[in-house]
Amino acid sequence: MITKTKKSVSLSNSLLEELASVNQNMNISQFIESAVIHYINELKRQERIKNDIKIINANAERFKKEAEENLEFQDES
Repeated sequence: MITKTKKSVSLSNSLLEELASVNQNMNISQFIESAVIHYINELKRQERIKNDIKIINANAERFKKEAEENLEFQDES
């Protein structure tokens, strides 16, 4: 069972109106919790992508050399 803690959050009236207009099925707490979970997951995904790009860039020269060797091998066949 998930334990919930009550916290107070201040939101602008315009944001509350937007929430009400797009949120028909969940209460505001459920909607905000779902949105925050989605946002956190997106931040984690972006961080993984950044790390993958760093790894690719760190190995780019080796990848390039391997690709060139493969192309040379194909030319010889």
